[in-house]
Amino acid sequence: MSEEKWSERDPPRDFRQLLDDEGHLLDGADVPSLEDDELVEFYRTMVATRRLEDTMLNMQRSGEASLVARELGEEATPLGAAAALDEDDWVFYTYRQNAALLHWDVPMAKIILGTTGQEPETIAEGLDDWDSPVNFSPDYTPVAVNVTNAAGSAMTDRLRDRDTVSMVFIGDGSTSEGSFHDGMNFAGVFDAPVVVVVQNNQWAISEPSQRQTAAETFAKKAEAYGVPHERVDGNDVLAVYDAASEAVERAREGGGPTLVECVTYRMGNHNTSDNADLYRDAGELKEEWAERDPIDRFSTYLGNRNLLDDDRREEIRNEVDAEVDDAVETARSVPDTDPMRMFDHHLHGTSWREAHQRTEFQREQEGENPFTDFTGEAFDTEQWEGHGPDLDIDIAPLDPSEDDVETEDWNIVTAVNHTLRQEMSRDDAMRILGYDIGPIGGVFRATEGLLDEFGPDRVIDTPLSENGIVGTSVGMAMRDDRPVLEIQFMGFSYPAFGQFMYAVAKMYERTGGDIELPMTIRMPYGGGIKALEYHQESTETFEIHAPGVRVLCPSTPYQTKGLLASSIRCDDPVVFMEPKRIYRGFDEPVPTDEYTLPLDEARTVREGEDVTVLTWGAMVRHAESAAEEVDADVEVIDLVSLSPLDVETILASVKKTGRCVVVHEARRTLGLGAELSALVNEYAIDRLKAPVKRATGYDVHFPDNDIEDDYLTDAERAKYAIEAVMSYEY
Repeated sequence: MSEEKWSERDPPRDFRQLLDDEGHLLDGADVPSLEDDELVEFYRTMVATRRLEDTMLNMQRSGEASLVARELGEEATPLGAAAALDEDDWVFYTYRQNAALLHWDVPMAKIILGTTGQEPETIAEGLDDWDSPVNFSPDYTPVAVNVTNAAGSAMTDRLRDRDTVSMVFIGDGSTSEGSFHDGMNFAGVFDAPVVVVVQNNQWAISEPSQRQTAAETFAKKAEAYGVPHERVDGNDVLAVYDAASEAVERAREGGGPTLVECVTYRMGNHNTSDNADLYRDAGELKEEWAERDPIDRFSTYLGNRNLLDDDRREEIRNEVDAEVDDAVETARSVPDTDPMRMFDHHLHGTSWREAHQRTEFQREQEGENPFTDFTGEAFDTEQWEGHGPDLDIDIAPLDPSEDDVETEDWNIVTAVNHTLRQEMSRDDAMRILGYDIGPIGGVFRATEGLLDEFGPDRVIDTPLSENGIVGTSVGMAMRDDRPVLEIQFMGFSYPAFGQFMYAVAKMYERTGGDIELPMTIRMPYGGGIKALEYHQESTETFEIHAPGVRVLCPSTPYQTKGLLASSIRCDDPVVFMEPKRIYRGFDEPVPTDEYTLPLDEARTVREGEDVTVLTWGAMVRHAESAAEEVDADVEVIDLVSLSPLDVETILASVKKTGRCVVVHEARRTLGLGAELSALVNEYAIDRLKAPVKRATGYDVHFPDNDIEDDYLTDAERAKYAIEAVMSYEY
């Protein structure tokens, strides 16, 4: 390991400051209007924060807690900033803002339990009822993800004409993340009432602040987004409160976002896994900041105002000690989490997979072999019915063949357009986000006419950033909106994968079901239109592998309307894959009245006795064509829901026919076909008359246009696979 260490640079001192380094009021300083008891409470909160975190550090060292990140020497920044908020405001915080939580009545025991590892449901059940006047998101570990979510939260407040403000805390290192850029950009473009607090403690783990930017200050970064900014002495709680109050007031009155850089210093390690001695010298800069300790400075100020003396300081310390001791005992009284809780709050409703895996785990916990079900029917999975929250959607199909059902002939794009219009008329909470979705109606014209009908507050043309679109939509969904966002092509979704995994897929679970994300991500996928590079991807495996997200794929205009309506009304996040290969491939009668279809049921397209073909999306028509051409009685199952799978329908069909072919457009290795093959082998191998075959794309990048047709799975490839399994003999 290198012995070379970073040389520290003292940041510019041209910041707002009301107290000098010793805590005396500067000449001409305009002190914020705070009552005496509020000032003393500030002091008390900072003392309590430090004492609590010292205790948590000791608990970590004794093995009771996991990682602990202290705000030693930084307490004034989160406290002063959060104290500027009002009831019903929102805070999107990270792991170094405990002073903000304590100020707004979050129990100490809850903060402790955040480091001891219990699931959120266990923590909620183990603590007495409590309520904070301010709303706190879950804490964010992936840095800067919260900036885009907070921007979306604030966008919803502005669009709903509410006077609520969102505040987000990040560190100096977080300003290097793309989500910081996207959050700031969206906040600036949409005048979102959000205050971005950069807690610049000059170190991002082992990286010094000069490694994060060549800008003179972090505050200056805001200028690129047209956002006002302020620098403040982050160890002066009055100055922080003063600057934050102005920013909050500006946001509340419609003035849009502000970035406040609070200059402080990380006196300790990044967290308990870190050793700062390896990369920084404990030299003059640290000693200088120690002399500016926020608690000591504020204590001096309060003493000068005769609000604090040694007896009162001792009394506060004793009170805090007792509170911390009580909090530790409360935290210790909360039991360990029932391991079965790991399955809770991923999706509404209980899928076959969840029920079966719960039962497997139950048997494992009881010392029984969990792998003895070879049919999918041997275990008691009915015990889990109704265990979690229901998928509360009123499923009401309409049969277009019925004489009293009015229909029109639509293709898939038309069905999408009409469904979006229908659902926007039905629910004012629904908004559409994406780029090019406004005047031109999207590159496929799926949103054509909606801007004129519903206006720019409902049909929101965004900056060109998938990460920003997904991240802000998360914040909007957290705050009562029901966003439907368009990712122009599936291959453009990759920049948003962090938001997808960190927030979309996990928010419901990591909040113990407290925060739902009713959002639908429309995602045209697949080849067949001779498009440019990355316009033809079929990488649904990425989305399917994420718990906490539904993945749906219609194959007809009728399905498209019913499934999209159900997806939008669903309280789970849904990836709605649209097969652009057949966007305008055919028309069929679609009911013009509202109807919904189940989100978790496969569809038997064609009944047969000899072989089952499992497929979805654009491949369904190819599978049907192949079925007509082979000398076999083929059953075609349209999966519809790619996650969770309708396992009952799949297994029932394969057990009936004894043969299985999977047809999909995506690459073969680790495509959904691999999971389907494993499923069939696991629970129906004794019924199989031939190995499962997969007619798929090849394990290559999607080729250029001149050989695209050679790559794509089609009826001919599907036919070969069917003929192969039909000819197989043991």
